[in-house]
Amino acid sequence: MENRVPGTTHYLNTDTGEVIPVFGFNRDQILGEIQQFPRRYVRLAPQAGRTGYNAMVEFTRTVSRPELRAELEAALDGHGVYRRFRAVLKTEPRELRRWQQFHGERVAGRLRKRLEAEGIAIELIPDNT
Repeated sequence: MENRVPGTTHYLNTDTGEVIPVFGFNRDQILGEIQQFPRRYVRLAPQAGRTGYNAMVEFTRTVSRPELRAELEAALDGHGVYRRFRAVLKTEPRELRRWQQFHGERVAGRLRKRLEAEGIAIELIPDNT
């Protein structure tokens, strides 16, 4: 949902649950399969960049330590926002895990809403790594 690599598209195979990336080297093969079985595949459009930024702003508001909140707010200004935001959180492992959960829940919520519009229910399996 967040991959914005130029020329890359992702499709969900509703039979298997597999998310299939479509790159230059496999494009013809995958798109041929999708054309043959169009009801089996749902295109997963990446989220807009502003959506990710807004999630970082929302998360920053939940940080209880004023000094950390101020560092995150400073990271949200100017170019390189995502890199700086992650760099600040890397120094705070507990807050980094909290951000990952916060962010994951938002991405999953948008995905769930999108797929429910297609009549597809999803079950997310936690990654225990």
